[in-house]
Amino acid sequence: MIARYNYNGVTWVDLESPNNEEIAHVLEEFSLPAVAGQEMLTNTLRARVDTYDAFIYVILHFPIDAAGNGEKTSEQEVDFLLGSNFVITVRYNLIDPLHQFASVFEKRLFGPDEKKTYPSGYIFMEMMRHFYHRSLHELELMGEKIKHIEQRIFEGKEAQMVKEISRMSRRLLDFKRSLRFHGDVLHSYESASVHLFGGAYVHYADLITSDYNKVHTLLESHRDTLAELQRTNDSLLSTKTNDTMRTFTILTFVMVPLTVITGIFGMNTTENLVFIRERADFFLVIVLMFFIAFLMFLFFKLRKWL
Repeated sequence: MIARYNYNGVTWVDLESPNNEEIAHVLEEFSLPAVAGQEMLTNTLRARVDTYDAFIYVILHFPIDAAGNGEKTSEQEVDFLLGSNFVITVRYNLIDPLHQFASVFEKRLFGPDEKKTYPSGYIFMEMMRHFYHRSLHELELMGEKIKHIEQRIFEGKEAQMVKEISRMSRRLLDFKRSLRFHGDVLHSYESASVHLFGGAYVHYADLITSDYNKVHTLLESHRDTLAELQRTNDSLLSTKTNDTMRTFTILTFVMVPLTVITGIFGMNTTENLVFIRERADFFLVIVLMFFIAFLMFLFFKLRKWL
């Protein structure tokens, strides 16, 4: 599917899952080499920047909440072909930032009252800022969930938060994996863009890098915070487990002498067992057992084991 937008001599062509005929038409219209068409037809695992005489080919992957439920983040590829008077985007799924940018392109940013002619490099900058602003928004939502996890941990819900921490850690890892090449790609793009658009374009290239750095900084901050929360949660869980095991150990030691006494008086050795000759002797042994248990409890308390 092809969508086309024009403003002041700059053409933006947006291709979604293009077929061979659509690619051939675009190659012919903008005089692009066949090798670019081959790249546009297939997904590329690694982001990169290719510089040609008349255009720049940029391949980037972006984190996308494909399921729309905030549980898992996947990555989607977007190819950008930037010439002096055209921008071509190639994607293989519906991507919200590009859809939103199309509305901005038509209604606000490039409205009829604008007198300035924006080069294709400026359009690319605005696209990238939309992508990074979307990433910042998603990271801010993750930040709220991390705060909720922290609150639940200190409310005594450590066991329930183990799974939540694992899910959030996976999302942040997916997010980081999607953006792992952006720093190098943007650095290469800065050099290539100056050659194509002129030295004045450095400011716009720096704005793109600045927005990426904000995303990267917030992402790393979330990862560090979550790692600290995981260590705290593990420590609290370990402490609870140790307290439980200590309590069971003390109860076992308290019951040992009582079990010994019960075993002794439960043996059928003689007709008249020692100490148990009358009914009152039975109650005396019971009182003795409770007294011994109390002494052991007091001993553990004085040793601060309880």
